[in-house]
Amino acid sequence: MGKDEDVKVTLRQLRYFRALVEHGSFSRAAESVFVSQPALSLQIQELEGILGGPLVERDRRGIILTQLGRDVHQQALRVLDETLLLETLGKRFAETSLRVAVGMVSTLAPYLLPGVLERLQSATPRIELDLREASGQTLVSDLLAGRLDAAVVSLPLGVLELPERELFEDRFLLAGRPERLAAVTHAFEGEPRPPDLSRADLGPLLTLDEGHCLGEQIRGVCATWRLQEVRRGAGSLATLSRLVASGAGLTLLPETAIITERKNSPELGLFRFAAPEPSRRIGLVHRVASHGQHWIDVLGDAVADAGQALVKDTRTMI
Repeated sequence: MGKDEDVKVTLRQLRYFRALVEHGSFSRAAESVFVSQPALSLQIQELEGILGGPLVERDRRGIILTQLGRDVHQQALRVLDETLLLETLGKRFAETSLRVAVGMVSTLAPYLLPGVLERLQSATPRIELDLREASGQTLVSDLLAGRLDAAVVSLPLGVLELPERELFEDRFLLAGRPERLAAVTHAFEGEPRPPDLSRADLGPLLTLDEGHCLGEQIRGVCATWRLQEVRRGAGSLATLSRLVASGAGLTLLPETAIITERKNSPELGLFRFAAPEPSRRIGLVHRVASHGQHWIDVLGDAVADAGQALVKDTRTMI
């Protein structure tokens, strides 16, 4: 057997190639894996030589994957996922605490996280979270890139590479100054449905800024609201709650946020919709490489229990 035939694909080459695809340029990819650009380029060239063809083409905006590159990228992700699983098999049985990188959507984390951490303290195995709070879109990208092990987001995602487990339902309530909500009661007999609100002169609908999945969900629920009276811009539910509590308009708040935001803004009024109430479905998604690992079930049970307890307390209150 000749010398060239002994050359094999290495995990380093696959990791460098994954970084190149993820970042779209050789310079940014090299920075992400802490090597020089020439070193990364050399590894990619060697990988291309082993596989017998170019994986990427350069253009003004960065790189473009060839057909071979696209096929290799998909296979590389599978190989690296399986490698990660192999490297972490023993963690399931470790007596020491297990540290996992977990994301949680920013419209849920401030309200749900205390209950989750409390439940994880008595769980086996002990799980320590490296938490990433961001939008759902960002968390999905981080999961696919291997920067997170799991994430708590709104479902469904429908991403083949990310198994999903639904944990609880988080219903939406109409929020605003009591006098604005009194106008809702006056305009309709009984509890209105979201489409009914467009027929009343209730003032502007305030939502979160672009990039927040909850903002899109609010606009989806209130799709018939007069477009000129939909105002985007708040960066958090805390800001949104204070705006509507001051009389700036109306919004929809999830049940998980109600207890905290009502405590922070006692003048905030809340109103339930007629059944079926609009809601979001909260679930846990994780990488395929984590499938079957016990900590997934432990984390999922903690989030589900904390979330269900939180919405139960809210439903008792309102």
